[in-house]
Amino acid sequence: MSDVSDMTDLIKVEDLTIAYPMSGGEVFRALKGISLEVGRGQIVGVVGESGAGKSTIGKATLGLLDENAIIETGGVRLDDAQVSHFEEHMFASVRGKKVGYIYQNPMTALNPVLTIGEQLVEAIEANTDKRGDAARSYAIELLEQAEVPAAEDRLDKYPHQLSGGLCQRIVFAIAISAKPDLIIADEPTTALDVTVQKAVLDTLKRLAKKDNIAIILITHDMGVVSEMCDYVYVLRHGEMVEHGPTHDLMHSPKQAYTRELMAAIPRIDVKLDRFAVPGGLGEAANRERAMAYLMGRQTDQGEAGAPLLQVRNMSKTFVTEATMLSAANAFKAVDGVNFDVYPGETLGIVGESGSGKSTVGRMILGLLDPDEGCDVIYRGRNISDITSRSDRLAHCKSLQCIFQDPYSSLNPRMSAGENITHALKAHGTLNRKQADELAGDLMELVGLPRAARRKMPHAFSGGERQRIGIARALSFRPDFIFCDEPTSALDVTVQAELLNLMKDLQDALGLTLLFVSHDLAVVRQVCDRVLVMKSGAVVEQGDCDHVLVTPDNAYTKGLLEAMPRFGG
Repeated sequence: MSDVSDMTDLIKVEDLTIAYPMSGGEVFRALKGISLEVGRGQIVGVVGESGAGKSTIGKATLGLLDENAIIETGGVRLDDAQVSHFEEHMFASVRGKKVGYIYQNPMTALNPVLTIGEQLVEAIEANTDKRGDAARSYAIELLEQAEVPAAEDRLDKYPHQLSGGLCQRIVFAIAISAKPDLIIADEPTTALDVTVQKAVLDTLKRLAKKDNIAIILITHDMGVVSEMCDYVYVLRHGEMVEHGPTHDLMHSPKQAYTRELMAAIPRIDVKLDRFAVPGGLGEAANRERAMAYLMGRQTDQGEAGAPLLQVRNMSKTFVTEATMLSAANAFKAVDGVNFDVYPGETLGIVGESGSGKSTVGRMILGLLDPDEGCDVIYRGRNISDITSRSDRLAHCKSLQCIFQDPYSSLNPRMSAGENITHALKAHGTLNRKQADELAGDLMELVGLPRAARRKMPHAFSGGERQRIGIARALSFRPDFIFCDEPTSALDVTVQAELLNLMKDLQDALGLTLLFVSHDLAVVRQVCDRVLVMKSGAVVEQGDCDHVLVTPDNAYTKGLLEAMPRFGG
């Protein structure tokens, strides 16, 4: 890691206060007197919960603040230019050329109507002297640096044809295309599995060391901060809580809030009963009524000691149609997977992007049809034998899902309460008054105010939206919940609170969970057993304490070695 004392400051944030006027004359201050500095070749971490003001610093540097933003005090200096006070036309020499930005959500950062190649070449030609074939060759080189497989073939793909992890790598390639002086990486590894994350972070390190590029790393992953950063700033509610050299701050934090952040970090080496953060089941007066409703579900789980779910020879082949230019192509996403899930346990599935984790869950839920010869047996019955409408409805209610993206999984035109109970009303299970009462009860149970059921999804934070998603899944009174990366986009403290909540719900209701994640430390904390998948097949399975601590398979060992380690 670079020696901070020998660096020349590239960017200085000095006493920066940014305010947003609100209706009724109130003023919201996203940043309050923040100062920080980053030297050339230095990697600086900015951490804190959602709403801390982390991303606002990056937006101020690039002139991307909302139109109603007011800089009340201070500013941002980049190479002695007060960029925070630039006119819009002055940023042409800054964006992409001097400052590259890696966005958290790649699907909103990429243009859906342009191919990957068109977007990369456009950025290269705008910010470098490369043109035509040279720009295209450089685009392939950048994708290879970002660990994008079959880089040349990806140039002709559109964003929707690629996984979230691949799209994030492409955003990374665009950001580094001009070898800028500064890279602002806003949660750059959220959608990436550990091996790709390591490759991307290693590239950032190399750029900092070899090309003397300064990097501001905005993240909630303290393991990444521990391994990557020279210096760390901790923000909360727009204020500076604490800052210092990474080793000192990680091992001897002075402020209570920083200690809370450290306590919320999932560990791979030690399994905790629960995270040391506030939160759990809501303590509202209507909790007993909500629990009585949830305990009223059908719990016929077959013979004692038998699995709740059995999967045998599960495979899935996707076939692309032939065109005038190419023949039909078959791709086996899942290949001969077998496992059992027992009542009340949590089974984890881990592996790299494209390993087939989510595809397995979708087939269990009936969202995809498996190849012939597969048996999915739930509560002692093969789901292919469920043909009557009433039996199918009861089966679907018993298996529910908590999705990865808590925003896109909610209907933006419905209130939180309507999202929770809409399907029950549609099936005639509840009338409007009963549904409204149940929505309020469940929102209180998952730790949200009862009155918030009237609010729309956009009015909630990411963690709050995920609580709504949990309440919606619970409304069907399921026995089995498929959790598809349910905490991957959340801050570390919010993640810990939600994992505590899910553990409390599982203990109280006897729920069975299938938990998919690329975060091995989270899986170690929440799961009893784990399956490790690679290229559609299970390469290792067993108790978490064995597989994630002393694995037998070389691929599992590689995943663990690629993990960023807190305190390392």
